[in-house]
Amino acid sequence: MNSLSILGEPLPLGKKTIKNRIVMPAMGTGLASAQGEVTPALLKYYEERARGGAGAIVVEIACVDSPEGKASLTQLGIDRYELLAGLAELAETIQSYDCLAMVQLHHAGRQTAPAVTGLQPVAPSPKACRFMRAEPRQLSREEIASIRKRFIKAAVIAERAGFDGVELHAAHGYLLSQFLSPYTNLRDDEYGGSLENRFRLLKEIMEGVKNSAPGLILGVRFNLSDFVSGGIDLEEGLQIAQLIEQSGADVLNASCGIYESGQTSIETSSFPEGWRMDMIRKAKERASIPVVGGGVIRQPEMAARFISQGYMDLVWIGRGMLADPDWANKAVHGSPSKIRPCITCNTCFDTINKGRHIRCAVNPKTGREERMLRPLASMDNTVLVAGGGPAGMQAALSFAQLGSRVVLVEAGEELGGQLLPAQIPPGKSVIKRLQQYLINEIKAASIEVRLQTELSNGLLREINPDVLVLATGSQPIIPAYEDIKSIYSAAEVLQNEIKWHNQRVIIVGGGATGCETADFLSENNQVIVVEKAKAVATDMENMSRLELLARLKQRKVKICKMTVLESVDNQMVTLRHLDKEETVSYPYDHVVFAVGNHPVVPELDKEVLPDQVFVIGDAKKARGFSEALYEAQMLPYRLLKI
Repeated sequence: MNSLSILGEPLPLGKKTIKNRIVMPAMGTGLASAQGEVTPALLKYYEERARGGAGAIVVEIACVDSPEGKASLTQLGIDRYELLAGLAELAETIQSYDCLAMVQLHHAGRQTAPAVTGLQPVAPSPKACRFMRAEPRQLSREEIASIRKRFIKAAVIAERAGFDGVELHAAHGYLLSQFLSPYTNLRDDEYGGSLENRFRLLKEIMEGVKNSAPGLILGVRFNLSDFVSGGIDLEEGLQIAQLIEQSGADVLNASCGIYESGQTSIETSSFPEGWRMDMIRKAKERASIPVVGGGVIRQPEMAARFISQGYMDLVWIGRGMLADPDWANKAVHGSPSKIRPCITCNTCFDTINKGRHIRCAVNPKTGREERMLRPLASMDNTVLVAGGGPAGMQAALSFAQLGSRVVLVEAGEELGGQLLPAQIPPGKSVIKRLQQYLINEIKAASIEVRLQTELSNGLLREINPDVLVLATGSQPIIPAYEDIKSIYSAAEVLQNEIKWHNQRVIIVGGGATGCETADFLSENNQVIVVEKAKAVATDMENMSRLELLARLKQRKVKICKMTVLESVDNQMVTLRHLDKEETVSYPYDHVVFAVGNHPVVPELDKEVLPDQVFVIGDAKKARGFSEALYEAQMLPYRLLKI
């Protein structure tokens, strides 16, 4: 039997049956309108995941009490009957692919801000979230009753819209989670104190949903642990799981963490795959209803193993389905190597937190499905792509998939470009999977690859392309200092995995690259990071940034902000503080520059160039590979019809 076959097995859920064991969990997208309406972009986004084989989709956090309960400006709504038609269209779209359609019912409680709601946040108790920094107002008994009714009304709207089920969001520090947790619930009435009292609101909502919308699958997402002192611990989380089942739930969605616990709810790339599974197994041991679990499960083999070994009944694949909407089909049908891998970079969360529509660093179509999946005419042309980094590889694939003859040339010994140094810092090895995925896809597409080949006038004459794509990348900027005894670029240190021992290293440039290089070197060396701005690593996603800075602090990396390299000789570097105009000197062994890259575009004779030439990726402007992949994916749409 195929080791992945268990992923394709059906399972009863309430009064219905899920066709396989793979669930897409609720994740905010920002694709709804400012009024909470379903939009064409939202429909297309979910259609792609349903078409991709998910057994069930739990539609993102849907607000039951707008504006007070909103967590974001463009959050989906389910609190008004005027939204029903759009919600019905969404449910129908998902179900068209034999995929169960559920929707998550949500109230932010204290984990929102007046800038989003226009109101003071509300909570069980007037205790502010240290992450949001907005003191909430304590809810009265009458207001609690009103919120209870709003959750039940939202479930009725979901049922009338045709959804198969609802999931109550009682995890991650949102309102129902706030009532459950002794960390945020300091009340002394019937809704606070004992676990029985703290569970009361969730129980009343569950009873109301079962009575008012009895045809729905009823799921609850809850925390097994808050991961904050004084919050829900594992033993209490397991008791909550039992109470949820006793109150009539059909499925348990076991999770953990709140905003204040940081990466335990939104993991960074340093977290080991499947790290939550021991907790989830304990919930499964106490439950007789299906348990869905997940958390950095990127590979189908791991998901199948945890299900077959009794850790859980269903696996949720969240960010993995952002990276590849076909994750479920590829897993069920035994093609795991064809899954475009999530690298846990949290670009998805970062874009939403900035008030934008969801994006994925490795899948340029995510959040853009409505415009990037429209049909394109097949092509009968020859395309020469110069540069085998992420932009070049994706450009080659984009054209090959439309029928073009594609030749991909790379000056180096292997394909990868900036993906090569990017996979070296601690926690970043998963980027190797993205590199290998792109290489495998290029092989499968029968693209002609020429390594150790420079773009030249002669090559252009030989191939005579109709389209030339310049994805020739960039080179590190290294300022000229005559007397430096040992000088490197950050890319050089990382790509060659240079591991000094007991050396004094000065890193000039405190962006993501400089700080990740410091992380790489700091275990065995004394490292100083020099940054002219007021903060370091500001070009990183916030969760990853906070984790990295904490690690640098632990390793005693000295960070000199508002500081520049003033001068250097054979023994000492002199640094100058920009505000204080003070200087300080340090002995050093090596200076590493991480001050950015400059584009590399070869000079070519105009007479050998085709009519259509595109410059993309770092050759256009040095940035991250998310932008490079997007520009490469867009190239066929830009092609001129001559």
